[in-house]
Amino acid sequence: MRRVLTGVVVAVLALAGCSGSDDPAAVSFDLPGEVPADVTFIDAPADAPPAPPFELDLLDGSTLDIAEQWAQRPVVLVFFESFCELCAQQQAEITELSEEYRDAVLFVGVGSASSEDDAAEYVREHDIAYPVGLDPDGETFRRYGVDEPPLVALVSRGGQLVRGWPGGVEDLGAQLTEFVVAPAE
Repeated sequence: MRRVLTGVVVAVLALAGCSGSDDPAAVSFDLPGEVPADVTFIDAPADAPPAPPFELDLLDGSTLDIAEQWAQRPVVLVFFESFCELCAQQQAEITELSEEYRDAVLFVGVGSASSEDDAAEYVREHDIAYPVGLDPDGETFRRYGVDEPPLVALVSRGGQLVRGWPGGVEDLGAQLTEFVVAPAE
């Protein structure tokens, strides 16, 4: 009986250790590696304004300095809220494109009014693998002119604000090809 009880205790402890974080909001993100040598970026138009730099506290507890990222590659900023129906409707396409362009373009989700738990649930529900964080004071939303989400903004490598789409963008893939990543030859 003692062996059985010991075995049950060991199994319970092992399962508890494998269950992941006790934090229901816990999610994790991987930043892209080096930009592949065969990727060519389109230069931003000469009159493109500089994008406002910011740091974002990610849902995984890390901090992302967006200017460090656009020094290496273009960035797609996806302003969303977990309760935004239009955001949810567009998310499948955005998630798919983030996977397609994973090595060349960094997608970053930015929420403001969503709670950490609700934003993490949104990330899990939509299988989002790109970094997502919250802007609780709304400063980044204001600096990018986001009155209400969704809004998608394209920032070129080097930090020029190439284009923004209030209400999201229906054909983001074509926009990436036109404004950010040159098609393969």
